[in-house]
Amino acid sequence: MRTLSALIHGEPGVGKSWLANTAPAYRLVLDAEGGSRFTPGVKTYWNALTEPPPVPGIGRSSPLGELGPLDWHTCIVHVRDYATMESACDWLFSGQHPFRSVVVDSITELQKRLVDQVSGISQPTQQDWGEVLRRMEDKVRKIRDLLFHAQRPLECVIIIALTHYRDGKFRPFVKGQLELSMPGFVDIVGYLYLELGPDGIPQRKLLIAPLGDFDAKDRTDAVTRANGGPIITEPNLETMLQSIDVATSQEAL
Repeated sequence: MRTLSALIHGEPGVGKSWLANTAPAYRLVLDAEGGSRFTPGVKTYWNALTEPPPVPGIGRSSPLGELGPLDWHTCIVHVRDYATMESACDWLFSGQHPFRSVVVDSITELQKRLVDQVSGISQPTQQDWGEVLRRMEDKVRKIRDLLFHAQRPLECVIIIALTHYRDGKFRPFVKGQLELSMPGFVDIVGYLYLELGPDGIPQRKLLIAPLGDFDAKDRTDAVTRANGGPIITEPNLETMLQSIDVATSQEAL
């Protein structure tokens, strides 16, 4: 089975949520920032604290109370607190869900929600930060491992982060040692940015090799080879999965 885990980082507004929206449907977006409301496609909404995951073909209510579409491509969980994240993940880990892809948008904001849960309005102590790091690392690993779930394996796990510049590199923005450990958990680390095309219209570009000052990688190598290089113009996750499919098929011959 084709699988892909990716950590996508970049400045605000470059299109990280839009890129995640190209993951195979049915996709679940754990939305801690509110960016999913601007992405295209048919959506439904799930209150993971009070109800089971939605079933394709059955309508759900929107956040405003209107009846949602009978069929949908994207399911959105508004992660207003870390308890909501934990409840959604419990359903994912159980395998009792319809999803092919999961998106965490963003890990930067999600870490802040966990800090709020651990320390409240107080300044986090060193012990608090230790707990935050342990719990975040555990959660990221378990979400990535959904690709190998015994009953309901996912095809795609996407983690979105903001970018910051530290120690001479543009890195995914999380606090503590998670900044250094998290890129090792995934297949692809991509730096997403905008660049003007020949017609003067901005194009999204994804760097997937550690060039210059940017934290990036492609452990699959298949995506880089299929693209003809480490900078992908207008990247699409479904296309990236297809390139892994082709490489896996060729290796099997």
